[in-house]
Amino acid sequence: MAAEAERQRGLELGRRWAEHASAHELATMVSGSFDDLSQMLPADLSDHFVGGFREGLLHVWRGA
Repeated sequence: MAAEAERQRGLELGRRWAEHASAHELATMVSGSFDDLSQMLPADLSDHFVGGFREGLLHVWRGA
């Protein structure tokens, strides 16, 4: 259950960040690998959070 909560938190934060990011920032975050994204975000975040964050970014990037 904690993993799903982390994923949901990542989704929400990813969406909020992406709504205010520039096109260049979005392209950089979305086109990077999972490892690249993990290096950009704070080290204490879980893989579930990072995955949710990336999923949230992709959601905004695709205009869904």
